[in-house]
Parts: sequence; structure tokens; C-alpha cells
Amino acid sequence: MGKSSNGPDLTDIAMMMGAMEALHECRVGLTATTLGQGHEGILHLRLCATFDVLPGSAHPKTVEVNSQWPNREGTALEGTWFRGLYDLDFAIGEAYQQRFLPEVQ
Repeated sequence: MGKSSNGPDLTDIAMMMGAMEALHECRVGLTATTLGQGHEGILHLRLCATFDVLPGSAHPKTVEVNSQWPNREGTALEGTWFRGLYDLDFAIGEAYQQRFLPEVQ
């Protein structure tokens, strides 16, 4: 039987991370921390891609995006992480100056 849910789950997140690692030749990590004492239940979410770059390379060794949960979108933690992976993919494209291919007519 297939899953029945209203959004992405941890399996979807792991699959997306694996796809990004294969596509960008990097390692993708997710961390969730509190903002310290008095955080009032807010988690700081960090999504990071780490690249193997040669010494002296102009390319960044890491690209990261940050968010927090809960948030105004009201999505579940898994949904926030999944959306964060899309944001990370876009940030990688910006950092490595990847451009969209022109449309073929």
C-alpha cells in the first residue's frame, strides 16, 4: 500500500536530498536547533550543501539556507524542510551561477 498523507514525509525528504547530492555532487545536511534559552518552542532550521572544492577555488565550499519552525505558512516540520530543500537548490544555482537553459522553439 502507498502512503496517504497531506504532505511530504521523511522518506520524501531523504529522496530529495539524495537527488540533490547526485545532481550537484555535494553532501546535503539538515539541522534543527533551538535559538537558546527562552526559545519558546521555535526551531532554527539550517539546510546546507557541502562541496569538495580545490584549494584556492573561487567556488564556495558550502551553500546554506535558514528558516524557522513553526512559521506563518503553518506547514508541518517535514513540509518546511522539504520546501527548504527547494530553496537550497535555488541557492546552489545562484552560488554557482547556473542559468536556465533557453527554451527551444
